[in-house]
Amino acid sequence: MVIKSIRDLLRKLYYFKYYSKFQGKAKNIILSKNGYIKNPEEISFGKNIFIGRGFNISANKLQLGSNIMIGPNVLIECSNHTFTTIGKTIYSYSTIKSSKGIKIEDDVWIGGNVSILDGVTIGEGCVVGASSNVIKSLPPYTICVGNPCKPIKKRFDDIALKEHLLLVNSRLDFNQILKLRNLS
Repeated sequence: MVIKSIRDLLRKLYYFKYYSKFQGKAKNIILSKNGYIKNPEEISFGKNIFIGRGFNISANKLQLGSNIMIGPNVLIECSNHTFTTIGKTIYSYSTIKSSKGIKIEDDVWIGGNVSILDGVTIGEGCVVGASSNVIKSLPPYTICVGNPCKPIKKRFDDIALKEHLLLVNSRLDFNQILKLRNLS
């Protein structure tokens, strides 16, 4: 118990430069070792968030809800290089970027080695399988995998989903979820 407390304290000291810049509630945030965050002031955190070791977050307009688990070696890239001007070399674009932002809603589990690219929303209650490449938004309460990442099944059947939404005080309405996840 004492060793765990010391380990938690050391981790918070190591990441202090990040914690002091986060926006939002930012309560009970656990960042595992060997992670990197570019632009921590651009991140809005909810509460109860775990991010596994070796993460790489390049934040521009990154919103994380609450009760989120993120596995190891995850890449969250909140910007894109602009490279369409005639007469400019690729190298000259190294600092020219655009950003739509990324939103990860409440109650989400993201497996290890996942890449999440600019402009997506990962819907409430979504589970993203390991090594997936998220390039488009994912609907709520679905299990999604692949490259590109796509929904493959519902997280709950309709009866269980209704009960779950009540127990977790979801901000989403049952009928709204049915429309968004649109799986047969």
